[in-house]
Amino acid sequence: MANYSDEEAALADGIQIVHEPDASRFAVYQQQDEARSLVGEAHYSLRRSGKVDFDHTLIIPRLRGTGLSNLLAQHALTSDVAKSNEITASCWFIAQYLARNPELAH
Repeated sequence: MANYSDEEAALADGIQIVHEPDASRFAVYQQQDEARSLVGEAHYSLRRSGKVDFDHTLIIPRLRGTGLSNLLAQHALTSDVAKSNEITASCWFIAQYLARNPELAH
């Protein structure tokens, strides 16, 4: 099983994290041959109060346990959308990630 400890390792396997602001998400795509598949996402909602709520995170079952969820959380929580808003997390995974990485909470 692969271990995605950084984005370079993910890219080597055709996995890329892309911010899609129109969909309010960070999407995880995997390129296999000519097909590009959505394999995960971290969804967020922007609040009028200057907060961003990460409300849903998902990685497809075959890629769970590879570190991809942590990589997705790291990418989302260090993005411009997270840096320019106060972060809240109604998603249990993002909440746990923030508890383990309090320097990302602001």
